[in-house]
Amino acid sequence: MSPTASPAGPPATHDYSAPLRVWHWGNALLLAGQLMTILFIKVIVKPKALVPEFQAAAAQHGGPISKEQGQSIAHLMSERMWDWHIGIGLALAAFWAYWLVMQLTAPAEKRFGARLLAAARYYRLAPPAERPEARHTLLAKLTYLAFYLFISVMVLTGLALTWADDVAWLHGIEHTVKEIHNVTMYLLIAFVLTHLAGVVWSELTQDHGLISRMVGGETRKGS
Repeated sequence: MSPTASPAGPPATHDYSAPLRVWHWGNALLLAGQLMTILFIKVIVKPKALVPEFQAAAAQHGGPISKEQGQSIAHLMSERMWDWHIGIGLALAAFWAYWLVMQLTAPAEKRFGARLLAAARYYRLAPPAERPEARHTLLAKLTYLAFYLFISVMVLTGLALTWADDVAWLHGIEHTVKEIHNVTMYLLIAFVLTHLAGVVWSELTQDHGLISRMVGGETRKGS
């Protein structure tokens, strides 16, 4: 199907540039790292639940420890994991700023907002035969809009929590910010799962080579 097949024309499929691929895979690795720290703290290790095991291990070696001492050890373990979580979060914030710079410096027609509007216009003006393709294009853009909103909220609330102990007004809203941060984490997990399913479906059906283009940046002509 030609990109000029309708008055609006389906948005052209462009090469995935090196900066975009760096941003995409960097975000993927950092988000995976964040989720791993949460899994270790909340599910896999759960330091607080290990206090009886600390006490039993110490008793076997002739040096019993109190419950309070075991809790102190668990607290140190948690703090170390949270340090990793914060460090990865700061790297994620840097990638978020990198995306903002890419958007501000890109040609106007290549910015996400322009491409979202183009997809909406294409869907509105597409003839019936092209409506399924137009709907798919628009839904894909709306999905990415949701991701950009989620990652923005995640980064901003994470930074607020990082500095909450040092800034009085942030400390006052720390509980609310933490709740928003936690809910957004679950929304991001849902997005990642949906995104992975969508990529596999596209690769196997109508967009062969999608994954290879995101890895190597190969160009595909407009469909």
